[in-house]
Amino acid sequence: MNRTSGKGQPTLQTVERALSFLEYVAAAKNPPTVQQVSAGLGLNITTCYHLMRTLVARGYLERRSDATLRLGGSIGALFRTYQLGFNVNEQLSAIVADLAESTAETSFLSTLDDRNVILKVLVEGSQPLRVGGLYVGLTGNEPRRAAGKAVLAHVDSELREEIIDRSLADLDPAARRRFRATLYRELEEVRKKEWAVDIDTSPGITSVGAPIFSRDESIVGAIGIVAPTSRFHEAQDNLLQAVIDAAHLATETLGRATDGSL
Repeated sequence: MNRTSGKGQPTLQTVERALSFLEYVAAAKNPPTVQQVSAGLGLNITTCYHLMRTLVARGYLERRSDATLRLGGSIGALFRTYQLGFNVNEQLSAIVADLAESTAETSFLSTLDDRNVILKVLVEGSQPLRVGGLYVGLTGNEPRRAAGKAVLAHVDSELREEIIDRSLADLDPAARRRFRATLYRELEEVRKKEWAVDIDTSPGITSVGAPIFSRDESIVGAIGIVAPTSRFHEAQDNLLQAVIDAAHLATETLGRATDGSL
């Protein structure tokens, strides 16, 4: 049976009841029985037994010998995964901060999120002349941005074409064809050399991004730096290596996160 939530979205009554059952057990001062949960929630006792059996079977509840209920091991797994997300975000942010410190250039982390490449972490460099115009939440124009190209080189073809089509909508057909041909060649190079570059899309500014991956080798996003083009050319090799090293470290961090060893 479907219901409508307080936010106006349809919900499943059975799922709502199961979650309410679980929350009641979690909040109880003393481990409750099924009968106590039934009375506390105002639910039919037969329904509560069905809910209990389902939650026990999935490991979210345990029924002890005295018929009382407590949270099961699956709750712990959920919590560890939930907590791990915060730990990973903190560690990735720290990698970006370290990159900014070691290069003295503005550094960033962008991730593939909801079919867009979105700037998630931005740490300004310490150089007296810094790059402006960047902000957390920046998205779009992926075929021109270094982070966007680093991601496009590794996403599936359907998503790649969707993002490219969306970004080139303002060009005439002939210009789109020329841009695509150049971009496809560039993306092939990105796959080989592990980094992408954007030179002077914003006049006088160069950006470099290197892809980062999850443990299953799917693309997560890109980490990189943004610098005045003149300064980038002066220290190009060192800056590129710093970005690649940071991306490798981020990938290692994500790999450890998925197997729970963080």
